[in-house]
Amino acid sequence: MLKRFWNFISRIGIKEKYDFGLVQRIKLANQFNLVAIIVFFFSGINNYVLGDAFSASLIWFFMILSMFSFYLNKKKYHSSAIIFLYTLISIAIFYFDSYSGLLSGTYLYYFPLVLAIAFLFNGREEKKYMFFHFLLITIFLTVNAVTHHRLFKSDFITDDKRFQMFTFNLLFSVFAVGFFIYLIVQNNLKETMLYNQRIAEKEKSEAIIKTALAEKDILMAELHHRVKNNLAIISGLFSLKITNDLNQEAKNVLIESRDRVRSMSLIHNRLYKSRNILEVNFEEYINELVTEINSSYPAVSSSISISTYVNDVSLNVNYAVPCGLILNELLTNCYKHAFKNRSEGHIDITFNNDNAHF
Repeated sequence: MLKRFWNFISRIGIKEKYDFGLVQRIKLANQFNLVAIIVFFFSGINNYVLGDAFSASLIWFFMILSMFSFYLNKKKYHSSAIIFLYTLISIAIFYFDSYSGLLSGTYLYYFPLVLAIAFLFNGREEKKYMFFHFLLITIFLTVNAVTHHRLFKSDFITDDKRFQMFTFNLLFSVFAVGFFIYLIVQNNLKETMLYNQRIAEKEKSEAIIKTALAEKDILMAELHHRVKNNLAIISGLFSLKITNDLNQEAKNVLIESRDRVRSMSLIHNRLYKSRNILEVNFEEYINELVTEINSSYPAVSSSISISTYVNDVSLNVNYAVPCGLILNELLTNCYKHAFKNRSEGHIDITFNNDNAHF
């Protein structure tokens, strides 16, 4: 029952869209207000028992006023709620510190009040409010010190009663400090737990992403393998059609078509075998393509030598395919036309990357 009531009070004014920091500040403000109400309530009872009905009534009046902070939080005036509550408690402590005198120990309540500044206000956005309240406490303490705690002094309260009040105020101020520290520690533990939970969720998400990427790599490799096999089948079909019954022109068309398909098949084959499924080592690809084209022209291949001068260039598949087709056309034309009526020939292949221009 008490826990449910505590949670209900703590969450007054909190909305689902609020970030974690704001939620914690609102919770602390509500909890601090509830602790202040409890202290006001029992302080009033204590003063009433001591026979000071006026101060008891005034304390209860401050208690009722402090409930307005809950209303401000509910209406989403969160900064105003904290400022109002803090100012009200500061004024109450200042008044009763002077009213009951130094021996009453009312000033002890300033300790939890100062402690609360660091946790109730946003240190990045509300520095001026923090400074104002710290200055306000300093002014109140100075005024009471200068006036020897007699500005609102009550002649009704005797030293014996002040001693009884000191005992009560000491216990409740220690209770307020301890309880407020407990709330802060609990909130920090929750924050740490949520942080660890977010880290765990992030690690889990990263593991899922890594698994998905690994599966994607496998699927891409399988895709390149299938494309390579399909292109190999098409190349094989062209080879089957190349027979001695065909005229030379038809043969040349089929050989050129087969070589074009092979040039693309080689790229997908390299991607399938490589760890990098998106880029092709173009130097290795050129050497492989030269070997394939060389085998397509056995009549002249023995008399033609080829040298390659290729830097360490890797090409994305989107560029590797057209570059491979271009090289295939150039080499095919060389084999067919460059060395007619010559006993031998030489081809130099140079391929460089010059500031992203190939």
